[in-house]
Amino acid sequence: MKEKLAKETEMCVQFLKERYALDISVYDNSFLEKTIHNRLVVTSCKTTNDYLEYLGNVPDEPTCLINQLSNSYSEFFRNQLTFSILEQTIIPKLFNDSATNRSHEIRIWSAGCASGQEPYSLAILFDDFKNNHPINTNYRIFATDNSQKKLDSAVKGIFDFKSVKNTKLEFVEKYFRRNGDNFMLDVNLMKQVDFSFYDLLEKNSNSPPSGIYSDFDLIVCCNVLLYYQPEIQQKILQKFYRSLKTYGFLITGEAETSFVNSHAYFKQYTISAPVFIKN
Repeated sequence: MKEKLAKETEMCVQFLKERYALDISVYDNSFLEKTIHNRLVVTSCKTTNDYLEYLGNVPDEPTCLINQLSNSYSEFFRNQLTFSILEQTIIPKLFNDSATNRSHEIRIWSAGCASGQEPYSLAILFDDFKNNHPINTNYRIFATDNSQKKLDSAVKGIFDFKSVKNTKLEFVEKYFRRNGDNFMLDVNLMKQVDFSFYDLLEKNSNSPPSGIYSDFDLIVCCNVLLYYQPEIQQKILQKFYRSLKTYGFLITGEAETSFVNSHAYFKQYTISAPVFIKN
């Protein structure tokens, strides 16, 4: 059964590469197999050959497949332990180090930001800390994704209850305005986040052009690496390494801890969460 799935997946990979110049071989094999199987079900194709014919004849299907491969589920404060460590330890340290080094800005990159829940969660924590301490240092969040549709949604700052359910009540009351079933984010907070299109597989740069230069104090990239092949994971981690300041922080998803620990340039900052520091 596994060999059959692998062969069918390879057929789709080759077809997309030859017909549309789309390379999906960068994705994890099991993730690819599951996604392609789901598309067969959705399109009512009984065999892989049926699906290949469908791929070639239905103009929107390649885009549908690529969009499904671009897993983009997110919510505010998704990993509560990680965000708690950010709030209590990492953010105070970044502001303290910034004051010591006389730096005027803390730079954060949210890579694979989806519809904005992650970078806006970061903005809430940074803004709350800054408002409660006599600090002159500013912060700036650069949020990127390879889905323009998700970015367009992010800049609107409108979210449903499911997205904000993990958010502290005090933050909801301070940074959101209820509008029917939706929650609208505070406009001033939204100005702290710069959204732009950027593909982490881009070979000619280490960070988004909107960032002007790298030198990030913190990079957050949660639940993105696990969808790629090991060699692609390593390339993305190398990109993050080159983009971070010395002793800068990298935060990933819990399932990605082993990937980052296998990279010689990062050291786990705390064993209780996927928080790493650049060596």
